[in-house]
Amino acid sequence: MIENLPSAALIFIACYAGSIVLDRALTKASDHFDTGTSEIFRLLSNSQRGLLIAIGVVLALSELGFDVSALVAGLGLTGFALGLALKDAVSNLVAGVMIVLYKPLQIGDLIEISGSKGEVSNINLRYITLAFEGTKILVPNSLFLSNKLAIFKEAVK
Repeated sequence: MIENLPSAALIFIACYAGSIVLDRALTKASDHFDTGTSEIFRLLSNSQRGLLIAIGVVLALSELGFDVSALVAGLGLTGFALGLALKDAVSNLVAGVMIVLYKPLQIGDLIEISGSKGEVSNINLRYITLAFEGTKILVPNSLFLSNKLAIFKEAVK
């Protein structure tokens, strides 16, 4: 086990360095897009960093001679359970990414969706905020993809 320590450390360091390089590349790529997509790049950056470090730990432990098959199976089951538990949140997130990328709505548009009518005051990765007669209405982004949407006027420029 001791004789494999340098190679295990090298594997982990390579994965960690790879996550830093990919983080910088994503940061540089986000500069070429408008400010609305910065949340997407931040999410990708954080996700890739955690994933690459976890892969580095598993590969380093494997190199040291530990049986990581149970760990990998446990991570797979955990991912499956989290996927089921967070399916609505992930659905809103994916819809939010599509809204930010395709920009079918703008701040100031008057819309009606799922029986809620109001002026779009904010768009983020989880929900669309509508303002109507002093009331703030939060509409989950997943409803945007699955329901009929009416846009009554374009944004004031």
